[in-house]
Amino acid sequence: MHPVFFEFPESIPILGGAKIYAYGVMLGLGFISGWYVGLHFANREGFEYKTIVTSYVLAIVFALIGARVAHLITNPHTWRFTGFFPALFTSKCEGLVAYGGFIGAILSVWIYVKYMKKQDFWSLADCTTPSMALGLGFTRIGCFLAGCCHGQPTDLPWGVVFPPGSQAAGTFPNTQGTEPFASLPVHPTQLYESAVGFLLVPIALLALKRRKFTGQAFLIVAPLYAVARFLLEIIRGDADRGGFGDHAAPTLSTSQFIGLLVIPLVIGLYLYRRKVGQVPPAWLSKEEVEQRLLEQGVLKKKEAKGGKEKPAEQKAPRDEPAAKQAPSSGSKKKKKKKKKR
Repeated sequence: MHPVFFEFPESIPILGGAKIYAYGVMLGLGFISGWYVGLHFANREGFEYKTIVTSYVLAIVFALIGARVAHLITNPHTWRFTGFFPALFTSKCEGLVAYGGFIGAILSVWIYVKYMKKQDFWSLADCTTPSMALGLGFTRIGCFLAGCCHGQPTDLPWGVVFPPGSQAAGTFPNTQGTEPFASLPVHPTQLYESAVGFLLVPIALLALKRRKFTGQAFLIVAPLYAVARFLLEIIRGDADRGGFGDHAAPTLSTSQFIGLLVIPLVIGLYLYRRKVGQVPPAWLSKEEVEQRLLEQGVLKKKEAKGGKEKPAEQKAPRDEPAAKQAPSSGSKKKKKKKKKR
């Protein structure tokens, strides 16, 4: 557990005492890595660069909002005295629910791509599926460093003891030790789910490569995650995940309940899309992607070619207007003949 990566010295103006949280760093790493992976496949799928950028910005913003809203809904005691909206923006990269983030991101991009851009949302969803799995892998490492989302006590040799003051120490204190109490050895469920995320990346890439209709890769990975998350919730031990029954040990957690809704919904969508889904477009080559980015003004010729342009190629566009203005010697003679006539 290492919740704070770095704290600025008090002597530094403005930033003195500010902390860089481990969870925020890993969340940012997940966003950045996901951006490059998603951009690569979306470009090859033929989406405009501006559409990709706008979709990704919407996904980030509404993923954070959705994750925070889901946490507050499942933990009403955290905002009972402060109010819902003030509590919404007081999080320090904590109190975020993965399913809420997924739902927020998917809904925002679906509305933008399908209804505002009139394009195939499912095609873009396929391209970003490896990104979502990769982001999950990094983000759950952040959970481990922050000490949240821990598991129940275990006798397994890889059980993790969290230090005094941690969430796990408060829920499962080792009272046989000396105060302040550390936690009992607990399942590192954060790392279990991180492993699930990283394992889903090659599955998503394979599904993306071999899909028969748009949306297939997304609709394959989504239920796999839902099943894995349902099983991991059985050994989760954190008290703030919410659910039905005892709040500290719910009979059915919030994520399990959402998973029970997601699995049949996604299977139904898969069967439906298999009948009516569009055939995936042929991927553009690297040269075609660069040409499209040049046309959209995203790249310059020098950037696209990865080196200096030839002098002739640089002068060509400039010579065209000059050629129109400077008539040839033959045309001058014709004009002289016309004047003589």
